[in-house]
Amino acid sequence: MDPETGPRVRSDVQPQSPARNRAVSDADYISPMRTSVENGSGTRRYSSVASRRSNGSGAPSLVTRRTLAQRTQGKFTLAGPDGTPQLRLAQEPFVQPGYADLNPSYEQASNTRPVWSLAKPLPRVVRPSMVPTKDELLQNLANAQRPTENSQRLGLDVNPNDIEQGRIDTSADPRKMAAQVEDARLQRENNFMNKILAGDGTSARQTSRMSRTSSIRGSRPSAWDLPPEQLSAVQEGNSPANDEPEERLEFGDDQLGIQDPGTRLDALLDIPELEKADYPDDLHPLVQELVEDEVHNNHNTWSVIRTHHREALAEGLGVFVQLTMGFCVDLSVTVVKQGNPNTTAWAWGLATMMAIYISGGVSGAHLNPVVTMVLWFFRGFPKRKMPEYFAAQFVAAFCAALVAYGIYYEAIQNYLYLNPDTGIINSFVTNSREVWVGSTTAFFNEFFGTAFLTVTILALGDDQNAPPGAGMNSLIIGLVITCLSMCFAHQTGAAFNPSRDFGPRLALLALGYSNTLFTDPYWLYGPWVGALSGGFMGAFLYDFFIFTGGESPVNYPLERTQRALTKSGMRWKRRLQLK
Repeated sequence: MDPETGPRVRSDVQPQSPARNRAVSDADYISPMRTSVENGSGTRRYSSVASRRSNGSGAPSLVTRRTLAQRTQGKFTLAGPDGTPQLRLAQEPFVQPGYADLNPSYEQASNTRPVWSLAKPLPRVVRPSMVPTKDELLQNLANAQRPTENSQRLGLDVNPNDIEQGRIDTSADPRKMAAQVEDARLQRENNFMNKILAGDGTSARQTSRMSRTSSIRGSRPSAWDLPPEQLSAVQEGNSPANDEPEERLEFGDDQLGIQDPGTRLDALLDIPELEKADYPDDLHPLVQELVEDEVHNNHNTWSVIRTHHREALAEGLGVFVQLTMGFCVDLSVTVVKQGNPNTTAWAWGLATMMAIYISGGVSGAHLNPVVTMVLWFFRGFPKRKMPEYFAAQFVAAFCAALVAYGIYYEAIQNYLYLNPDTGIINSFVTNSREVWVGSTTAFFNEFFGTAFLTVTILALGDDQNAPPGAGMNSLIIGLVITCLSMCFAHQTGAAFNPSRDFGPRLALLALGYSNTLFTDPYWLYGPWVGALSGGFMGAFLYDFFIFTGGESPVNYPLERTQRALTKSGMRWKRRLQLK
Protein backbone atom coordinates (compact mmCIF):
# COMPACT_ATOMS: atom_id res chain seq x y z
CA MET A 1 0.00 0.00 0.00
CA ASP A 2 1.26 3.44 -0.95
CA PRO A 3 0.92 5.86 2.03
CA GLU A 4 0.20 8.78 -0.28
CA THR A 5 -2.14 7.30 -2.81
CA GLY A 6 -3.79 4.61 -0.75
CA PRO A 7 -4.34 1.07 -1.97
CA ARG A 8 -2.38 0.39 -5.10
CA VAL A 9 -4.18 -1.16 -8.05
CA ARG A 10 -2.57 -4.11 -9.80
CA SER A 11 -1.22 -3.00 -13.17
CA ASP A 12 -2.37 -6.20 -14.87
CA VAL A 13 -5.99 -5.83 -13.78
CA GLN A 14 -8.15 -3.29 -15.58
CA PRO A 15 -10.34 -1.22 -13.21
CA GLN A 16 -14.09 -1.35 -13.60
CA SER A 17 -16.01 1.81 -12.72
CA PRO A 18 -19.39 1.41 -11.05
CA ALA A 19 -20.54 4.67 -12.65
CA ARG A 20 -20.75 3.04 -16.06
CA ASN A 21 -24.39 2.15 -16.20
CA ARG A 22 -24.44 -0.62 -18.74
CA ALA A 23 -24.46 -4.40 -18.92
CA VAL A 24 -21.00 -5.85 -18.84
CA SER A 25 -20.26 -8.10 -21.81
CA ASP A 26 -17.98 -11.10 -21.88
CA ALA A 27 -15.38 -9.00 -23.69
CA ASP A 28 -15.18 -6.60 -20.71
CA TYR A 29 -14.77 -9.34 -18.16
CA ILE A 30 -11.26 -9.76 -16.79
CA SER A 31 -10.74 -13.47 -16.26
CA PRO A 32 -7.93 -15.07 -14.23
CA MET A 33 -4.86 -16.00 -16.19
CA ARG A 34 -1.33 -17.09 -15.62
CA THR A 35 1.38 -14.56 -16.26
CA SER A 36 5.03 -15.38 -16.72
CA VAL A 37 7.48 -13.43 -14.57
CA GLU A 38 11.25 -13.51 -14.90
CA ASN A 39 13.15 -13.23 -11.64
CA GLY A 40 16.74 -12.24 -11.18
CA SER A 41 18.11 -15.75 -11.73
CA GLY A 42 16.35 -16.17 -15.06
CA THR A 43 13.98 -18.82 -13.70
CA ARG A 44 10.44 -18.43 -14.96
CA ARG A 45 7.66 -18.62 -12.43
CA TYR A 46 3.92 -18.32 -12.86
CA SER A 47 1.64 -16.07 -10.87
CA SER A 48 -2.12 -15.92 -10.86
CA VAL A 49 -3.90 -12.71 -11.81
CA ALA A 50 -6.74 -11.65 -9.55
CA SER A 51 -10.02 -12.95 -10.89
CA ARG A 52 -12.42 -10.56 -9.21
CA ARG A 53 -13.29 -7.17 -10.56
CA SER A 54 -12.05 -4.11 -8.77
CA ASN A 55 -12.76 -0.41 -9.03
CA GLY A 56 -10.31 2.46 -8.99
CA SER A 57 -9.85 2.30 -5.22
CA GLY A 58 -9.13 -1.42 -5.14
CA ALA A 59 -12.49 -2.19 -3.49
CA PRO A 60 -14.86 -4.73 -5.04
CA SER A 61 -16.80 -3.40 -8.02
CA LEU A 62 -20.41 -2.30 -7.52
CA VAL A 63 -21.45 -3.36 -11.03
CA THR A 64 -24.66 -5.33 -10.84
CA ARG A 65 -24.18 -9.04 -11.41
CA ARG A 66 -25.58 -10.21 -14.68
CA THR A 67 -28.50 -12.56 -14.87
CA LEU A 68 -28.32 -16.00 -16.46
CA ALA A 69 -30.10 -14.64 -19.52
CA GLN A 70 -27.46 -11.93 -19.92
CA ARG A 71 -24.60 -14.39 -19.49
CA THR A 72 -26.02 -16.79 -22.07
CA GLN A 73 -27.36 -14.04 -24.34
CA GLY A 74 -30.71 -15.76 -24.43
CA LYS A 75 -29.30 -18.97 -25.92
CA PHE A 76 -31.07 -21.45 -23.69
CA THR A 77 -30.77 -25.08 -24.77
CA LEU A 78 -31.34 -28.41 -23.12
CA ALA A 79 -27.55 -28.82 -23.24
CA GLY A 80 -27.09 -25.85 -20.88
CA PRO A 81 -24.99 -22.69 -21.27
CA ASP A 82 -21.32 -22.65 -22.19
CA GLY A 83 -18.74 -22.84 -19.42
CA THR A 84 -17.45 -19.61 -17.95
CA PRO A 85 -13.78 -18.57 -18.32
CA GLN A 86 -13.20 -19.31 -14.63
CA LEU A 87 -14.44 -22.88 -14.99
CA ARG A 88 -12.33 -23.49 -18.08
CA LEU A 89 -9.19 -22.09 -16.49
CA ALA A 90 -9.80 -24.04 -13.28
CA GLN A 91 -9.33 -27.26 -15.25
CA GLU A 92 -5.88 -26.28 -16.47
CA PRO A 93 -3.11 -28.25 -14.74
CA PHE A 94 0.11 -26.83 -13.35
CA VAL A 95 2.90 -27.09 -15.92
CA GLN A 96 6.43 -26.91 -14.60
CA PRO A 97 8.85 -24.78 -16.67
CA GLY A 98 10.80 -26.91 -19.12
CA TYR A 99 8.19 -29.64 -19.40
CA ALA A 100 7.01 -28.52 -22.84
CA ASP A 101 10.61 -28.31 -24.06
CA LEU A 102 11.09 -32.01 -23.32
CA ASN A 103 7.57 -32.95 -24.47
CA PRO A 104 6.86 -30.72 -27.49
CA SER A 105 3.51 -32.29 -28.37
CA TYR A 106 2.06 -31.00 -25.09
CA GLU A 107 2.01 -27.42 -26.35
CA GLN A 108 0.33 -28.09 -29.67
CA ALA A 109 -3.35 -27.33 -29.93
CA SER A 110 -5.76 -30.16 -29.21
CA ASN A 111 -7.30 -29.71 -32.65
CA THR A 112 -4.02 -29.90 -34.58
CA ARG A 113 -5.37 -32.94 -36.36
CA PRO A 114 -8.94 -34.11 -36.90
CA VAL A 115 -10.16 -36.75 -34.45
CA TRP A 116 -13.51 -38.40 -35.10
CA SER A 117 -14.20 -38.77 -31.42
CA LEU A 118 -17.29 -39.71 -29.43
CA ALA A 119 -15.86 -37.60 -26.59
CA LYS A 120 -16.18 -34.21 -28.34
CA PRO A 121 -17.73 -32.58 -31.41
CA LEU A 122 -16.80 -34.27 -34.66
CA PRO A 123 -14.28 -32.51 -36.95
CA ARG A 124 -15.30 -30.51 -40.01
CA VAL A 125 -13.20 -31.70 -42.94
CA VAL A 126 -13.01 -30.90 -46.65
CA ARG A 127 -13.83 -34.07 -48.56
CA PRO A 128 -12.97 -34.68 -52.24
CA SER A 129 -16.60 -34.46 -53.32
CA MET A 130 -16.89 -30.96 -51.84
CA VAL A 131 -14.17 -29.44 -54.07
CA PRO A 132 -14.22 -29.30 -57.88
CA THR A 133 -11.55 -31.29 -59.67
CA LYS A 134 -9.08 -29.85 -62.15
CA ASP A 135 -11.28 -30.77 -65.11
CA GLU A 136 -14.34 -29.19 -63.53
CA LEU A 137 -12.39 -26.04 -62.72
CA LEU A 138 -11.12 -25.72 -66.29
CA GLN A 139 -14.61 -26.27 -67.63
CA ASN A 140 -16.01 -23.59 -65.35
CA LEU A 141 -13.31 -21.13 -66.41
CA ALA A 142 -13.86 -21.89 -70.10
CA ASN A 143 -17.64 -21.60 -69.81
CA ALA A 144 -17.98 -18.97 -67.15
CA GLN A 145 -21.52 -17.80 -66.48
CA ARG A 146 -23.27 -15.00 -64.71
CA PRO A 147 -23.62 -15.50 -60.94
CA THR A 148 -27.36 -16.24 -61.24
CA GLU A 149 -27.58 -17.56 -64.77
CA ASN A 150 -29.40 -20.77 -63.88
CA SER A 151 -31.97 -18.83 -61.86
CA GLN A 152 -32.47 -16.26 -64.61
CA ARG A 153 -33.18 -18.99 -67.14
CA LEU A 154 -36.29 -19.82 -65.14
CA GLY A 155 -37.34 -16.18 -64.94
CA LEU A 156 -36.23 -15.63 -61.34
CA ASP A 157 -35.10 -12.17 -60.29
CA VAL A 158 -32.75 -12.88 -57.40
CA ASN A 159 -29.88 -11.07 -55.74
CA PRO A 160 -26.51 -12.81 -56.35
CA ASN A 161 -25.36 -11.91 -52.84
CA ASP A 162 -28.43 -13.51 -51.32
CA ILE A 163 -27.92 -16.61 -53.44
CA GLU A 164 -24.29 -16.96 -52.37
CA GLN A 165 -25.32 -16.73 -48.72
CA GLY A 166 -27.91 -19.47 -49.23
CA ARG A 167 -30.96 -17.24 -48.82
CA ILE A 168 -33.24 -19.27 -51.03
CA ASP A 169 -37.00 -19.20 -50.58
CA THR A 170 -39.08 -22.36 -50.80
CA SER A 171 -41.14 -22.78 -53.94
CA ALA A 172 -43.78 -25.11 -55.24
CA ASP A 173 -41.56 -25.69 -58.27
CA PRO A 174 -38.49 -27.72 -57.19
CA ARG A 175 -36.68 -26.70 -60.39
CA LYS A 176 -36.52 -23.09 -59.22
CA MET A 177 -34.96 -24.08 -55.91
CA ALA A 178 -32.53 -26.44 -57.67
CA ALA A 179 -31.39 -23.66 -60.01
CA GLN A 180 -30.68 -21.30 -57.12
CA VAL A 181 -28.86 -24.03 -55.22
CA GLU A 182 -26.67 -24.69 -58.27
CA ASP A 183 -25.85 -20.97 -58.59
CA ALA A 184 -24.95 -20.76 -54.89
CA ARG A 185 -22.71 -23.82 -55.05
CA LEU A 186 -20.85 -22.61 -58.13
CA GLN A 187 -20.20 -19.23 -56.52
CA ARG A 188 -18.84 -20.77 -53.32
CA GLU A 189 -16.59 -23.21 -55.18
CA ASN A 190 -15.27 -20.55 -57.55
CA ASN A 191 -14.48 -18.26 -54.63
CA PHE A 192 -12.66 -21.09 -52.85
CA MET A 193 -10.55 -22.04 -55.84
CA ASN A 194 -9.86 -18.39 -56.73
CA LYS A 195 -8.39 -17.85 -53.26
CA ILE A 196 -6.01 -20.74 -53.81
CA LEU A 197 -5.03 -19.63 -57.30
CA ALA A 198 -4.69 -15.96 -56.39
CA GLY A 199 -2.24 -16.68 -53.56
CA ASP A 200 -3.63 -13.97 -51.31
CA GLY A 201 -1.38 -14.97 -48.40
CA THR A 202 -3.88 -17.08 -46.50
CA SER A 203 -2.79 -20.58 -45.71
CA ALA A 204 -4.77 -23.64 -46.60
CA ARG A 205 -5.63 -24.04 -42.94
CA GLN A 206 -7.14 -20.55 -42.78
CA THR A 207 -8.79 -20.77 -46.18
CA SER A 208 -10.63 -23.98 -45.44
CA ARG A 209 -11.46 -22.89 -41.91
CA MET A 210 -10.69 -26.35 -40.68
CA SER A 211 -10.52 -25.16 -37.10
CA ARG A 212 -12.49 -22.58 -35.17
CA THR A 213 -9.41 -21.76 -33.08
CA SER A 214 -5.91 -21.00 -34.26
CA SER A 215 -2.96 -23.15 -33.33
CA ILE A 216 -0.55 -21.74 -30.78
CA ARG A 217 2.31 -22.80 -33.02
CA GLY A 218 3.14 -21.17 -36.32
CA SER A 219 1.93 -23.24 -39.23
CA ARG A 220 4.43 -24.35 -41.81
CA PRO A 221 3.83 -23.47 -45.48
CA SER A 222 1.00 -25.50 -46.94
CA ALA A 223 1.21 -27.46 -50.13
CA TRP A 224 -1.57 -25.22 -51.38
CA ASP A 225 0.51 -22.07 -50.81
CA LEU A 226 1.97 -22.11 -54.31
CA PRO A 227 5.11 -20.12 -55.29
CA PRO A 228 4.35 -16.63 -56.58
CA GLU A 229 5.73 -17.39 -60.03
CA GLN A 230 3.12 -20.13 -60.41
CA LEU A 231 0.21 -18.03 -59.22
CA SER A 232 -2.07 -15.75 -61.15
CA ALA A 233 -4.64 -13.18 -60.19
CA VAL A 234 -8.21 -14.17 -60.93
CA GLN A 235 -9.97 -11.16 -62.35
CA GLU A 236 -13.50 -10.55 -63.41
CA GLY A 237 -14.03 -9.26 -66.92
CA ASN A 238 -16.75 -8.98 -69.55
CA SER A 239 -16.91 -10.92 -72.79
CA PRO A 240 -19.91 -10.92 -75.11
CA ALA A 241 -21.91 -14.05 -75.68
CA ASN A 242 -25.13 -14.13 -77.68
CA ASP A 243 -25.06 -10.31 -78.01
CA GLU A 244 -25.37 -9.99 -74.27
CA PRO A 245 -22.67 -9.00 -71.76
CA GLU A 246 -21.57 -11.88 -69.61
CA GLU A 247 -19.32 -11.96 -66.58
CA ARG A 248 -16.38 -14.34 -66.95
CA LEU A 249 -13.38 -15.24 -64.83
CA GLU A 250 -10.10 -14.71 -66.68
CA PHE A 251 -6.44 -14.83 -65.78
CA GLY A 252 -4.32 -11.74 -66.34
CA ASP A 253 -2.27 -12.15 -69.50
CA ASP A 254 0.54 -10.02 -68.16
CA GLN A 255 1.03 -12.26 -65.12
CA LEU A 256 1.00 -15.55 -66.99
CA GLY A 257 2.79 -14.11 -70.00
CA ILE A 258 0.27 -15.80 -72.32
CA GLN A 259 -1.88 -14.10 -74.93
CA ASP A 260 -3.99 -16.88 -76.44
CA PRO A 261 -7.14 -17.62 -74.35
CA GLY A 262 -6.94 -21.33 -75.05
CA THR A 263 -3.31 -21.44 -73.97
CA ARG A 264 -4.19 -19.57 -70.78
CA LEU A 265 -6.33 -22.50 -69.63
CA ASP A 266 -3.65 -25.00 -70.60
CA ALA A 267 -1.18 -23.05 -68.48
CA LEU A 268 -3.11 -24.15 -65.38
CA LEU A 269 -1.82 -27.66 -66.04
CA ASP A 270 1.62 -26.45 -64.97
CA ILE A 271 0.36 -25.74 -61.44
CA PRO A 272 1.32 -28.88 -59.47
CA GLU A 273 -1.59 -28.91 -57.03
CA LEU A 274 -4.21 -28.66 -59.78
CA GLU A 275 -2.73 -31.75 -61.36
CA LYS A 276 -4.31 -33.70 -58.52
CA ALA A 277 -7.62 -34.23 -60.24
CA ASP A 278 -7.90 -37.55 -58.43
CA TYR A 279 -7.72 -36.52 -54.77
CA PRO A 280 -6.82 -39.06 -52.07
CA ASP A 281 -9.53 -41.56 -51.32
CA ASP A 282 -9.98 -40.66 -47.68
CA LEU A 283 -8.62 -37.15 -47.05
CA HIS A 284 -8.46 -33.97 -49.07
CA PRO A 285 -4.93 -32.46 -49.34
CA LEU A 286 -6.00 -29.64 -47.03
CA VAL A 287 -6.67 -32.15 -44.28
CA GLN A 288 -3.59 -34.19 -45.07
CA GLU A 289 -1.45 -31.07 -44.47
CA LEU A 290 -2.86 -30.80 -40.97
CA VAL A 291 -2.13 -34.42 -40.15
CA GLU A 292 1.47 -34.15 -41.34
CA ASP A 293 1.99 -31.07 -39.16
CA GLU A 294 1.45 -32.97 -35.90
CA VAL A 295 4.29 -33.11 -33.34
CA HIS A 296 5.07 -36.30 -31.39
CA ASN A 297 7.02 -37.22 -28.28
CA ASN A 298 9.40 -40.10 -29.03
CA HIS A 299 11.48 -41.11 -26.00
CA ASN A 300 12.39 -44.70 -26.92
CA THR A 301 11.93 -47.33 -29.62
CA TRP A 302 8.49 -48.39 -28.44
CA SER A 303 7.30 -44.78 -28.52
CA VAL A 304 8.01 -44.69 -32.27
CA ILE A 305 5.95 -47.84 -32.83
CA ARG A 306 3.21 -46.48 -30.59
CA THR A 307 3.16 -43.20 -32.51
CA HIS A 308 2.33 -44.99 -35.75
CA HIS A 309 -0.27 -47.29 -34.19
CA ARG A 310 -1.42 -45.23 -31.22
CA GLU A 311 -5.01 -44.87 -32.42
CA ALA A 312 -5.51 -48.59 -32.98
CA LEU A 313 -3.86 -49.42 -29.64
CA ALA A 314 -6.08 -46.93 -27.82
CA GLU A 315 -9.16 -48.29 -29.59
CA GLY A 316 -8.29 -51.83 -28.58
CA LEU A 317 -7.74 -50.84 -24.94
CA GLY A 318 -11.05 -49.01 -24.80
CA VAL A 319 -12.95 -51.96 -26.28
CA PHE A 320 -11.17 -54.39 -23.96
CA VAL A 321 -12.15 -52.44 -20.83
CA GLN A 322 -15.73 -51.93 -21.98
CA LEU A 323 -16.44 -55.53 -22.96
CA THR A 324 -14.58 -57.15 -20.07
CA MET A 325 -16.72 -55.22 -17.61
CA GLY A 326 -19.86 -55.89 -19.61
CA PHE A 327 -19.29 -59.64 -19.80
CA CYS A 328 -18.40 -59.77 -16.11
CA VAL A 329 -21.60 -58.08 -15.01
CA ASP A 330 -23.66 -60.39 -17.23
CA LEU A 331 -21.92 -63.39 -15.70
CA SER A 332 -22.40 -62.10 -12.16
CA VAL A 333 -26.15 -61.75 -12.70
CA THR A 334 -26.33 -65.19 -14.34
CA VAL A 335 -24.42 -67.20 -11.76
CA VAL A 336 -26.27 -65.76 -8.75
CA LYS A 337 -29.59 -66.38 -10.58
CA GLN A 338 -31.29 -63.40 -8.98
CA GLY A 339 -30.19 -60.26 -10.75
CA ASN A 340 -32.19 -57.35 -12.01
CA PRO A 341 -31.86 -56.87 -15.79
CA ASN A 342 -31.44 -53.14 -15.19
CA THR A 343 -28.25 -53.92 -13.31
CA THR A 344 -26.57 -55.09 -16.49
CA ALA A 345 -27.97 -52.12 -18.43
CA TRP A 346 -26.41 -49.63 -16.01
CA ALA A 347 -23.11 -51.52 -15.98
CA TRP A 348 -22.88 -51.57 -19.79
CA GLY A 349 -23.57 -47.85 -19.90
CA LEU A 350 -20.94 -47.00 -17.30
CA ALA A 351 -18.42 -49.34 -18.95
CA THR A 352 -18.98 -47.53 -22.24
CA MET A 353 -18.44 -44.20 -20.50
CA MET A 354 -15.15 -45.44 -19.05
CA ALA A 355 -13.98 -46.69 -22.45
CA ILE A 356 -14.68 -43.32 -24.09
CA TYR A 357 -12.80 -41.51 -21.34
CA ILE A 358 -9.88 -43.91 -21.83
CA SER A 359 -9.43 -43.64 -25.60
CA GLY A 360 -11.78 -40.89 -26.80
CA GLY A 361 -9.08 -38.25 -27.16
CA VAL A 362 -6.77 -40.52 -29.17
CA SER A 363 -8.75 -42.97 -31.30
CA GLY A 364 -12.16 -41.40 -30.84
CA ALA A 365 -13.39 -44.47 -28.93
CA HIS A 366 -15.66 -45.77 -31.66
CA LEU A 367 -15.80 -49.14 -29.87
CA ASN A 368 -17.98 -50.43 -32.70
CA PRO A 369 -17.30 -51.19 -36.38
CA VAL A 370 -20.68 -49.70 -37.27
CA VAL A 371 -19.70 -46.36 -35.74
CA THR A 372 -16.38 -46.44 -37.62
CA MET A 373 -18.11 -47.13 -40.93
CA VAL A 374 -20.77 -44.48 -40.35
CA LEU A 375 -18.14 -41.86 -39.52
CA TRP A 376 -16.20 -42.83 -42.65
CA PHE A 377 -19.18 -42.59 -44.97
CA PHE A 378 -20.93 -39.56 -43.47
CA ARG A 379 -18.11 -37.56 -41.80
CA GLY A 380 -14.93 -38.31 -43.71
CA PHE A 381 -13.12 -40.63 -41.31
CA PRO A 382 -9.96 -41.78 -43.17
CA LYS A 383 -10.57 -45.03 -44.96
CA ARG A 384 -6.95 -46.11 -44.58
CA LYS A 385 -7.40 -46.29 -40.78
CA MET A 386 -10.42 -48.59 -40.89
CA PRO A 387 -8.58 -51.95 -41.15
CA GLU A 388 -6.56 -51.20 -38.00
CA TYR A 389 -9.67 -50.08 -36.14
CA PHE A 390 -11.58 -53.21 -37.15
CA ALA A 391 -8.70 -55.46 -36.13
CA ALA A 392 -8.39 -53.72 -32.77
CA GLN A 393 -12.13 -53.95 -32.10
CA PHE A 394 -12.47 -57.66 -32.93
CA VAL A 395 -9.23 -58.78 -31.28
CA ALA A 396 -10.07 -56.81 -28.13
CA ALA A 397 -13.55 -58.37 -28.03
CA PHE A 398 -12.05 -61.85 -28.34
CA CYS A 399 -9.55 -61.17 -25.54
CA ALA A 400 -12.18 -59.56 -23.31
CA ALA A 401 -14.35 -62.66 -23.52
CA LEU A 402 -11.42 -64.91 -22.56
CA VAL A 403 -10.46 -62.69 -19.61
CA ALA A 404 -14.02 -62.45 -18.31
CA TYR A 405 -14.41 -66.24 -18.61
CA GLY A 406 -11.15 -66.77 -16.75
CA ILE A 407 -12.14 -64.41 -13.93
CA TYR A 408 -15.45 -66.22 -13.45
CA TYR A 409 -14.15 -69.70 -14.32
CA GLU A 410 -14.83 -71.28 -10.91
CA ALA A 411 -18.25 -69.62 -10.61
CA ILE A 412 -19.10 -70.82 -14.13
CA GLN A 413 -18.10 -74.41 -13.34
CA ASN A 414 -20.19 -74.34 -10.18
CA TYR A 415 -23.13 -72.98 -12.16
CA LEU A 416 -22.82 -75.67 -14.84
CA TYR A 417 -23.16 -78.50 -12.28
CA LEU A 418 -26.88 -77.85 -11.92
CA ASN A 419 -27.75 -75.71 -14.96
CA PRO A 420 -27.42 -75.89 -18.72
CA ASP A 421 -24.86 -73.73 -20.45
CA THR A 422 -27.49 -71.50 -22.06
CA GLY A 423 -27.14 -68.83 -19.38
CA ILE A 424 -23.37 -68.71 -19.73
CA ILE A 425 -23.59 -68.45 -23.52
CA ASN A 426 -26.16 -65.66 -23.24
CA SER A 427 -23.79 -63.76 -20.97
CA PHE A 428 -21.37 -63.43 -23.88
CA VAL A 429 -23.34 -63.43 -27.12
CA THR A 430 -26.68 -62.12 -28.28
CA ASN A 431 -29.51 -64.13 -29.78
CA SER A 432 -33.27 -64.50 -29.64
CA ARG A 433 -33.81 -64.88 -25.91
CA GLU A 434 -37.20 -66.57 -26.25
CA VAL A 435 -38.58 -69.04 -28.75
CA TRP A 436 -41.38 -66.66 -29.65
CA VAL A 437 -38.94 -63.96 -30.77
CA GLY A 438 -38.88 -64.49 -34.52
CA SER A 439 -36.14 -63.54 -36.96
CA THR A 440 -37.98 -60.43 -38.18
CA THR A 441 -38.46 -59.17 -34.64
CA ALA A 442 -34.82 -59.87 -33.78
CA PHE A 443 -33.62 -58.07 -36.91
CA PHE A 444 -35.60 -54.91 -36.29
CA ASN A 445 -34.70 -55.01 -32.61
CA GLU A 446 -31.05 -54.58 -33.61
CA PHE A 447 -31.92 -52.28 -36.51
CA PHE A 448 -33.76 -49.64 -34.53
CA GLY A 449 -31.48 -49.85 -31.51
CA THR A 450 -28.41 -49.15 -33.64
CA ALA A 451 -30.26 -46.46 -35.62
CA PHE A 452 -31.12 -44.58 -32.44
CA LEU A 453 -27.54 -44.95 -31.25
CA THR A 454 -26.03 -43.43 -34.40
CA VAL A 455 -28.58 -40.61 -34.48
CA THR A 456 -27.57 -39.65 -30.94
CA ILE A 457 -23.83 -39.94 -31.64
CA LEU A 458 -24.07 -37.65 -34.67
CA ALA A 459 -26.24 -35.20 -32.76
CA LEU A 460 -23.74 -35.01 -29.90
CA GLY A 461 -20.92 -34.55 -32.41
CA ASP A 462 -22.64 -31.73 -34.30
CA ASP A 463 -21.16 -28.45 -33.07
CA GLN A 464 -24.05 -26.53 -34.66
CA ASN A 465 -26.73 -28.44 -32.78
CA ALA A 466 -26.46 -28.51 -28.97
CA PRO A 467 -23.13 -30.13 -28.05
CA PRO A 468 -22.71 -30.79 -24.33
CA GLY A 469 -19.97 -29.26 -22.24
CA ALA A 470 -16.42 -30.50 -22.24
CA GLY A 471 -16.11 -34.07 -21.05
CA MET A 472 -19.86 -34.66 -20.98
CA ASN A 473 -20.11 -36.59 -24.26
CA SER A 474 -18.70 -39.70 -22.61
CA LEU A 475 -21.21 -39.64 -19.76
CA ILE A 476 -24.14 -38.93 -22.06
CA ILE A 477 -23.28 -41.73 -24.49
CA GLY A 478 -22.94 -44.06 -21.51
CA LEU A 479 -26.44 -43.09 -20.41
CA VAL A 480 -27.66 -43.61 -23.98
CA ILE A 481 -26.27 -47.16 -23.93
CA THR A 482 -28.01 -47.73 -20.60
CA CYS A 483 -31.32 -46.52 -21.99
CA LEU A 484 -31.02 -48.57 -25.20
CA SER A 485 -30.13 -51.69 -23.19
CA MET A 486 -33.22 -51.25 -21.03
CA CYS A 487 -35.35 -50.83 -24.16
CA PHE A 488 -34.00 -53.55 -26.46
CA ALA A 489 -31.98 -56.09 -24.42
CA HIS A 490 -34.96 -58.19 -23.34
CA GLN A 491 -35.54 -59.78 -26.74
CA THR A 492 -32.03 -60.28 -28.17
CA GLY A 493 -29.49 -59.04 -25.65
CA ALA A 494 -28.94 -55.80 -27.63
CA ALA A 495 -25.64 -56.15 -29.49
CA PHE A 496 -25.76 -53.06 -31.78
CA ASN A 497 -22.18 -54.05 -32.53
CA PRO A 498 -20.75 -56.85 -34.73
CA SER A 499 -17.45 -57.14 -32.81
CA ARG A 500 -19.23 -57.29 -29.42
CA ASP A 501 -21.04 -60.44 -30.62
CA PHE A 502 -18.57 -62.05 -33.03
CA GLY A 503 -15.46 -61.90 -30.81
CA PRO A 504 -17.08 -63.75 -27.86
CA ARG A 505 -18.48 -66.38 -30.24
CA LEU A 506 -15.00 -67.20 -31.41
CA ALA A 507 -13.76 -67.21 -27.80
CA LEU A 508 -16.48 -69.65 -26.67
CA LEU A 509 -15.75 -71.85 -29.68
CA ALA A 510 -12.07 -71.88 -28.70
CA LEU A 511 -13.06 -72.81 -25.11
CA GLY A 512 -14.85 -75.94 -26.35
CA TYR A 513 -18.45 -74.83 -26.63
CA SER A 514 -20.60 -76.27 -29.39
CA ASN A 515 -20.37 -74.99 -32.95
CA THR A 516 -24.10 -74.31 -32.76
CA LEU A 517 -22.96 -70.79 -31.93
CA PHE A 518 -22.67 -70.27 -35.71
CA THR A 519 -25.40 -72.59 -36.94
CA ASP A 520 -28.12 -70.20 -35.81
CA PRO A 521 -28.24 -67.53 -38.58
CA TYR A 522 -29.00 -64.82 -36.03
CA TRP A 523 -25.27 -64.10 -35.64
CA LEU A 524 -25.32 -62.86 -39.26
CA TYR A 525 -28.65 -61.08 -39.68
CA GLY A 526 -28.75 -59.62 -36.16
CA PRO A 527 -25.51 -57.95 -35.03
CA TRP A 528 -24.17 -57.74 -38.58
CA VAL A 529 -26.90 -56.98 -41.10
CA GLY A 530 -29.32 -55.48 -38.60
CA ALA A 531 -26.74 -53.30 -36.87
CA LEU A 532 -25.02 -52.13 -40.07
CA SER A 533 -28.23 -51.26 -41.90
CA GLY A 534 -29.67 -49.61 -38.78
CA GLY A 535 -26.52 -47.57 -38.24
CA PHE A 536 -26.49 -46.25 -41.78
CA MET A 537 -30.21 -45.55 -41.70
CA GLY A 538 -29.90 -43.61 -38.45
CA ALA A 539 -27.02 -41.52 -39.85
CA PHE A 540 -28.97 -40.86 -43.04
CA LEU A 541 -32.02 -39.70 -41.09
CA TYR A 542 -30.00 -37.28 -38.97
CA ASP A 543 -28.24 -35.78 -41.98
CA PHE A 544 -31.43 -35.68 -44.04
CA PHE A 545 -33.47 -33.86 -41.39
CA ILE A 546 -30.88 -31.81 -39.44
CA PHE A 547 -27.22 -31.76 -40.56
CA THR A 548 -26.11 -28.93 -42.88
CA GLY A 549 -22.40 -29.67 -43.37
CA GLY A 550 -21.12 -30.32 -46.86
CA GLU A 551 -19.03 -33.33 -45.78
CA SER A 552 -22.13 -35.54 -45.63
CA PRO A 553 -23.02 -37.39 -48.86
CA VAL A 554 -26.64 -36.43 -48.19
CA ASN A 555 -25.63 -32.84 -48.98
CA TYR A 556 -23.46 -33.66 -52.02
CA PRO A 557 -24.62 -32.51 -55.46
CA LEU A 558 -25.94 -35.47 -57.43
CA GLU A 559 -23.22 -35.27 -60.06
CA ARG A 560 -20.54 -35.37 -57.36
CA THR A 561 -22.05 -38.53 -55.91
CA GLN A 562 -22.11 -40.11 -59.36
CA ARG A 563 -18.49 -39.05 -59.90
CA ALA A 564 -17.42 -40.62 -56.60
CA LEU A 565 -19.21 -43.88 -57.41
CA THR A 566 -17.67 -44.00 -60.88
CA LYS A 567 -14.15 -43.41 -59.57
CA SER A 568 -14.64 -46.00 -56.85
CA GLY A 569 -15.81 -48.54 -59.41
CA MET A 570 -12.78 -47.86 -61.60
CA ARG A 571 -10.43 -48.34 -58.67
CA TRP A 572 -11.99 -51.69 -57.80
CA LYS A 573 -11.72 -52.81 -61.41
CA ARG A 574 -8.01 -52.00 -61.39
CA ARG A 575 -7.53 -53.85 -58.10
CA LEU A 576 -9.36 -56.91 -59.41
CA GLN A 577 -7.58 -56.57 -62.76
CA LEU A 578 -10.87 -56.20 -64.60
CA LYS A 579 -10.54 -54.13 -67.76
